[in-house]
Amino acid sequence: MKTETTWIKCENAKLYGEIHIPDAVPAPALLICHGMNKQGFHLLNMYDRLARTACENGFVVLLFDFRGVGKSEGKFDYGVKEQSDVKCALNYLASRSDVTANRIYVVGHSLGGAVSLYALQNETRVKGLVLWSVPKNHDYNVRKFIRNKRGRRGLYRFLILSRIDKLFNVSKLFKLEVYGIDLRPRYVRDKLMKLNECEAASKLEEIPLLVVNGENDKIVGVDEAQEVYNSANGPKNLLVLKSTDHIFKGKEDELVQKTMAWIKNQDKQR
Repeated sequence: MKTETTWIKCENAKLYGEIHIPDAVPAPALLICHGMNKQGFHLLNMYDRLARTACENGFVVLLFDFRGVGKSEGKFDYGVKEQSDVKCALNYLASRSDVTANRIYVVGHSLGGAVSLYALQNETRVKGLVLWSVPKNHDYNVRKFIRNKRGRRGLYRFLILSRIDKLFNVSKLFKLEVYGIDLRPRYVRDKLMKLNECEAASKLEEIPLLVVNGENDKIVGVDEAQEVYNSANGPKNLLVLKSTDHIFKGKEDELVQKTMAWIKNQDKQR
């Protein structure tokens, strides 16, 4: 097993990535799409744990930073151009001689899972998608997040200022930060809140789906995971991990092992 660094050209951005390569190739592959945060896949150890575990099980694995975060170039785009990032990363994986191009799996956490649902529409090379902590839609999720942090008045203030923000920058009047990323209200409303994961899941064809959520996740509730699961056409599975949160704190090993077991089971059926 070895690890290499790589750069992936995607439109006007260069994406930083790390490839884990097993001893026996060509091999099936796994693409890991991190959640919204300034440090990319470097923030949470569970991404690297999954990559190493998958590689030990014979998969070529690509970890990459979305545009504008981590070590990647470009500008964070609130879940829109990140959909292109997933496609570029997938194309890069499929083009490698050490990858079996029609046996690729994707794991997406939070926003990484949301954009994957959009990016993988009509995709035939992907044989399984795992969603970790993915909202039912970002309009509902953003409203809930702001209301929980700032109350109803804070939400009303955001909704008003996000309209005014189209005329002039109101970021100093309403600071919104998620895991180190400063979010501008107008783009949250015009881009991020347009993502509808349930709708995207309902249009996903012939890709088996595993939906995973933490029982105590206060950012994405189990009710949202259930709605995403219900929206999918199948085959599909829903897994709720007890006593853990949005980043699966304390249950990372269980998360990785159960995710990997599901992926291996899908791959055996090919």
